[in-house]
Amino acid sequence: MQSLSSTATHIPAQAGMPHSEARVRRRNKIIYWTLTIVMFVPGTVGAFAEAFTRGPASIVQIMLALGFPLYVMKILGVFKIFGGVAILTGKLPRMKEWAYAGFSIEFLGATAAHLATGDRMYALFPLSFFVVLVIAYVLWYKTAATPLPFERRA
Repeated sequence: MQSLSSTATHIPAQAGMPHSEARVRRRNKIIYWTLTIVMFVPGTVGAFAEAFTRGPASIVQIMLALGFPLYVMKILGVFKIFGGVAILTGKLPRMKEWAYAGFSIEFLGATAAHLATGDRMYALFPLSFFVVLVIAYVLWYKTAATPLPFERRA
């Protein structure tokens, strides 16, 4: 009878890292990239419509219902493009961190705006995006082997 460990797929361990830790790291990286691509590719592509056109009719309707002037949509669209590129490419880690902060402010601000206008049902959408963003951010730090700002350094 073969043991479970002998039939498992071999995942090469990184230098000095046990196999289970390498497996967890690989799983975290897959989850991170899945969340990042699903969230930021459509968001970044959609931001072009917000920034350089009169915007999708649904977004225009939401902005007006929340009491925002339409030029805010254009400003947010430009920032979303830069933020999406920073997060998807990851070339500048500090810029990527600022992009996560910017998206956090946007999602929490949108949640607050919906709640302030009595639109409680739609407040769940940006709040759920915020939760996914936080999960992606934490996984990014875990896969990058960088301690989170609130974690102790050894």
